[in-house]
Parts: sequence; C-alpha cells; structure tokens
Amino acid sequence: MAGGYFLAQTGPYLTVVAPGADPEGDGFPTIVGNGRADIVFGVSVVPQNQSLNRWINPAAFAIPPNNVGRGPTSPVGSVVGTGTQSLSLSLFKAFVVREGIRFQIGGAAANLLNHPNYTTPNLTYGTPAFGTITNVQTQENGGPRSLQLTARVTF
Repeated sequence: MAGGYFLAQTGPYLTVVAPGADPEGDGFPTIVGNGRADIVFGVSVVPQNQSLNRWINPAAFAIPPNNVGRGPTSPVGSVVGTGTQSLSLSLFKAFVVREGIRFQIGGAAANLLNHPNYTTPNLTYGTPAFGTITNVQTQENGGPRSLQLTARVTF
C-alpha cells in the first residue's frame, strides 16, 4: 500500500507593527499591544532583491506620529510571508505469516525532499531584525525531513 500528498501553500498575510505608535491618541495600542505602522505610498513593500535577510522593504513603512487623530495607514495583511512546500510519502507491505497472523512493514517520510520552509519575518518596525527571517518551520508538514519505519504483527 502506498500513499502520499504534496502540500503547496502561499505565505500568510502579515501586518507590520510599530511599538509605541498611537496616532489615534486613545491609548489603545498600549492596552492591546503594538499598533500598526504607516505605509509610505509609492514604495514597494517587497525589496528589489528579496532574501531571508531582507524579506520586507523597510523604506515602505514609517512610525506614525502620536495623537494626530487618525489610524495608521498600513493595511492589515500588507506583507505576504513565505510559502510552504512539502512532499510526503508512505509505503507499506503486508505479509501473511500463517492463518490468522499478518506481518506489516513500512516507512513514511514527511517533507521527503527536505525543502526548507521558513517562518514569518520579524514584523516589528524600527528593530534591527525587522524584515528578516531567522528560523524554519517545525511542524510535521513543513518542518525538516522526518523518516519513520514501522513494523506490526496482527493476530
């Protein structure tokens, strides 16, 4: 018996945050966490040479001034994160040892091709790590290659 699947996903939609920014002047970001950054119109969010060290163009964002009576101009989900690609396969073979006893052996591989699937970039504008990706996904479908061998006796 054989089985498998191929997972291909686009990246998640992410929001750039600006620590301490409160353009509305109501103190809401200090209650719930960081507020959003302003977007610089006409500047691409994606840098010209996108890489893990520069996934987001820092020139496309700015920290909004406080107490100006408006919300941040950066929309929610303005940045697209990295996608996920993974090929997983399994192969099992069953043998009849004698009447009423069956032996099964097999193996399974998650992310068989060991494609690197990266986590989301740092989204905190104004920090040194802003826009960088520093880690890989760890869950089974997107994490590093995982091999499993199994044996089973049924009687």
